[in-house]
Amino acid sequence: MSKKQKVSIEVKKGKFPEILSGYVLPLAFLVFIFFITTFKISGDDDIFWHLQVGKYITANNVIPSTDVFGFVTTGQEWIPFEWGFDALAYNIYSVSGYTGLSIFRSLIFVGIFFLLYRLSLKLKLDQTITFFILLLLTAALFERFLIKPQIVSYLFTAILLYIFLSYSMLKREGSRLMYFLPIIFLIWANMHMGVLSGIVLFTIFVITEAVGLLKPQFLLNKENPSSRNQFVKLVMIYAASVLVLIMNPQGMGTYTYVYSHLQMKMMEDVFEWRSPFDKMFEGTMYVYVYYIYLAAALTAIYYAFRRKDLLSGAIVLIFAVFSTRTARFSIDFMLVTSPFVILALNHFLKSSSQKKTNSTGNTLFARVIPIVLSAVILTGIVLLPGSNLYSIFNYDRITGFGVDENAYPVKAVNFIKENRIADSKSRPFNTYDCGGYLIWEVNGAKNFIDSRGLNDDIYYSFKSINNKEYGFEKKFDSYGFDYVLWSFPKLPWNNTELKTSILSYLIKNNENWKLVYWDDFSFVFVKNNEKYKNVIEQFEFKYANPYYYVFEKEPLKNALATDPQRVTEEIKRNLRLNPDGIFIQAMAKSFNVKL
Repeated sequence: MSKKQKVSIEVKKGKFPEILSGYVLPLAFLVFIFFITTFKISGDDDIFWHLQVGKYITANNVIPSTDVFGFVTTGQEWIPFEWGFDALAYNIYSVSGYTGLSIFRSLIFVGIFFLLYRLSLKLKLDQTITFFILLLLTAALFERFLIKPQIVSYLFTAILLYIFLSYSMLKREGSRLMYFLPIIFLIWANMHMGVLSGIVLFTIFVITEAVGLLKPQFLLNKENPSSRNQFVKLVMIYAASVLVLIMNPQGMGTYTYVYSHLQMKMMEDVFEWRSPFDKMFEGTMYVYVYYIYLAAALTAIYYAFRRKDLLSGAIVLIFAVFSTRTARFSIDFMLVTSPFVILALNHFLKSSSQKKTNSTGNTLFARVIPIVLSAVILTGIVLLPGSNLYSIFNYDRITGFGVDENAYPVKAVNFIKENRIADSKSRPFNTYDCGGYLIWEVNGAKNFIDSRGLNDDIYYSFKSINNKEYGFEKKFDSYGFDYVLWSFPKLPWNNTELKTSILSYLIKNNENWKLVYWDDFSFVFVKNNEKYKNVIEQFEFKYANPYYYVFEKEPLKNALATDPQRVTEEIKRNLRLNPDGIFIQAMAKSFNVKL
């Protein structure tokens, strides 16, 4: 009898909910994960400098130990401790472009959820509970569906959970898988520092297995504890996994560098290193899901106490405590605790079913919830291709491949390339969130700052200059900048930045700085010198700019009276460059200028 015939018979027997849980939900959920992680690059500048690092390593066959991308920070100690991911990402890009990178990202997340699903099947856990928690985990990871090194950590964490729980419950199969752990940790140590979280997880596992040798009642599988021979092998594998952590280009220096890096004051401004209870997270989906997980963790800890399950209790408790420190750790906590929450809920559901065999509530759970979950997932799949799901949650993501041109200064950087404004000797002032994009897109260009956050001095110098703090003019002049790339994607909806940032200073300081390109959120200025004479003559916007239009209107009014032809020409030129621009359309309408 074929599988299709078996399914047909089961439907006739009234087993539709079981078919949903066993066939429809797994397939639909993995398709949903692939779709929800397939969106254009946006909201994060890291991927571009990661690609540039990978390109540098591939082209030069060397991993740098000092900065090679910032004109101020050149020669400063910098250890690209995620070099393995950088090289991998660049080589994927060189073969298949941004599409290949997106598929790589999606396959990693599909792998994570597939491993958790397979683990649930192995442990014979309720699939309705499993997919409910996996859907919750999807919401927890939503902000992290980015092409960044930490996604490798998430995948390896899922692999560890799969191996450890397989070992605990199914000794023979789990024992075979354990031999792969040193290789996993070797790769992981050269891709992302989340490897330290993995070692914590492994350490907890080894300790609980050691306790189990003396007190099997504290094991997850009390009937099948490790033998002494199995435990000795486990310890040897653990020791090998710890030793390979120093098999990276800088050895222990990598970890001391990472530690000192995390001690910088600027980390207080990085959202992922803030406490999950910080006010900035209020009202976000992330924090609500985190609170649900904290409540679920209490359930898992209670289950561990009742069952005397030391592994579940220790992992959930330790990662829960760490999660209260930073938002980054809270994501690890939600991923790591998911299998244990499923275990706990499965136990309590079975206990409830045994006590109330004919319970209407249990029948409702078994029959209705799978239908609801399937409907939610299928609805998500339908909504994602048109980015409608993101719109519902008021989130700036666009389903598809490539770069979201509304999130990065794409046109401005193209202008810089086409007109050869930047070269290896140029000294730009650029905003924090586009430094990576600049060095990636403009061959040989250096930047002032990027999201690597190399030191406090450069970060606070940037803030002081961009926010026009006391004495910023002197500081700005001291760096000898020769061009400026200023970008702020939310500018049309927060136009006070025109007035409060360095932008207004540059526009008013027209004798020294010339505006040669602008759109709704990006501006390019060049130093008024011989090097940029031709660029200035061809492209200067002397009067038509958003600052004069929105705030200091007098120069534009005077120009309309004394040099109306120049104003009209500038507006038309920008309209040709940015026909959909919010600022330029408003300006053209106000002054009755048409192409």
